[in-house]
Amino acid sequence: MNKQPWKTSVEIEEVESWHYVRVIEDGVISIKSFRSKGDANTFAHGERARLGLSHLKE
Repeated sequence: MNKQPWKTSVEIEEVESWHYVRVIEDGVISIKSFRSKGDANTFAHGERARLGLSHLKE
């Protein structure tokens, strides 16, 4: 299945020492916050794999 970035993606953003992972799945957005960049990266990696996006550039 061809994933469209606006409908399915995983993004990480840092704001004031917090790391936010935004998961867009079939156009629905969910956001999870982390204090640790490593924890955010691990979570994002797992979500990319779950959504079949692991082949895309992180």
